[in-house]
Amino acid sequence: MTNPAILEQLLKPHGLHLRGVLELTQGEISACEFNAGRDQNFTSIALVGNIGSSFWPVFSQSPEYHDAQPDPLDRWSKRVAQSVAEKIKALAIYPFEGPPYYPFQQWANRAETLHQSPLGLMIHPEYGLWHAYRFGLLIPQASPVHSPGLPLESPCLKCQTQPCLHHCPVDAFSTNGYDVDKCVSYLKQTAEAICHQQGCQARNACPIGVAYRYETAQHLFHLRAFLEARPGG
Repeated sequence: MTNPAILEQLLKPHGLHLRGVLELTQGEISACEFNAGRDQNFTSIALVGNIGSSFWPVFSQSPEYHDAQPDPLDRWSKRVAQSVAEKIKALAIYPFEGPPYYPFQQWANRAETLHQSPLGLMIHPEYGLWHAYRFGLLIPQASPVHSPGLPLESPCLKCQTQPCLHHCPVDAFSTNGYDVDKCVSYLKQTAEAICHQQGCQARNACPIGVAYRYETAQHLFHLRAFLEARPGG
């Protein structure tokens, strides 16, 4: 059985955290074909990710960050995941590989207290919008690990002003959803946009988890990656 404390220690040098461990359903195991042609029978998954900018000091000094090749964060995540997986005899899987894509969002909702925010991002009661999942480690057996003592109600329900919906320069976010084309067009055509200096203004406006807000360099890294993945504008 994988010891969560040992896994936490293996992740710590990379600035990553164990975000939860859950037992997979037989339907998930069959649908994802984790065990096809393998000696081990993987029945659980440990979700690994960042809290705030926890991984940024390590990643920003990595070869992947500096080699000017595509998808540096995905490549760094895979290198770290494979290194950790070898040490605990796990199988690493990723939210960015597909289609088909693994249901990381569903797993995250079972492993932690998360809710959908008005921006469409998953909000955590403590970390706010400033967290993410980098990979999962499939393991043969483990006791479930969940976030302790967190409120079950979404913090957005008590946020009367919902500033996240009112700080976008082009009102790309509304109760009807996220107008991606409007956002991308504005950012690509407006070099002087404050978003290019500070990151997404809607996300920055969220009052939850301010202490975990990404460093500006990290926020802008994600913004550039978002724009590079979308043609036009």
